Amino acid sequence: MKKHILFLVVIFFIYPLLAENDVCLECHSDPELTTERGGEEVSLFVNENIFATSVHGDLECVSCHADADVEEFPHPERLSSPHCGDCHDTEQEKYDIGFHGKAFARGDRYAPSCWECHGTHDIYPETDVRSRVFKMNIPLLCGRCHREGAPVARIYKIPEHNILENYSQSIHGEGLFKKGLIVTAACADCHDAHQILPHTDPRSSIAP
Repeated sequence: MKKHILFLVVIFFIYPLLAENDVCLECHSDPELTTERGGEEVSLFVNENIFATSVHGDLECVSCHADADVEEFPHPERLSSPHCGDCHDTEQEKYDIGFHGKAFARGDRYAPSCWECHGTHDIYPETDVRSRVFKMNIPLLCGRCHREGAPVARIYKIPEHNILENYSQSIHGEGLFKKGLIVTAACADCHDAHQILPHTDPRSSIAP
C-alpha cells in the first residue's frame, strides 16, 4: 500500500517538476537495471555523466527513443531502435545505399548499425580521442569484423587476408600508428564512411 501511494506521489506531483531526462534516469541510472533479449542479459544502464559530455548531451531521451514518450509509465518494455536519419539524413541515405545499410535492412545478424560504429550514449566528435571513429581508432573498429576468424569474415567469405596486418605495415599504417599522423589515410578515407560499395559499382569510392 505504501509503495502504491509513493508511486502516485511521484507520478502526479514529482514527475511534472522533473526535466524529461531526469524522469528517465529515475530508473536508467541504476547500474543493475537489465533486461533479457534473445536469452542474454542486456544492461539498460545509462551513465548520466558520460551522456552529458556526448554530442547528444543536450537532447532529451525521447528525441531518439520516441516510443518512450508516454503519458503514463511504464513505457513499453521493448523500444524500437532509434532512427538516426531523422536528424542525419544525408548520412542515412548513404548508409542505406551501401553494403552495411542493405545488410541491416535485410536483418542480417552481424550487420553494423549506426550505434555499433559510433556508440550509443557515448558518441563523441570524430576529432575527439574518445570517439570510436577517431582516426587512430578506425582500423581497429573496422577490424572487429574485417579480420580473419571474425563471424562476418566467415559468413561473407571476405577474400582479403591479413587486412589489419597489411594496413599496419603499409605507409599509411606506419604513418598513423608509428608517427601519429592523423592526416594519413584510414579505412573510411578510401572506402567511405557510410556509402561503402564494391569496386565494381561506379558509385563506389574505390571504383576504377
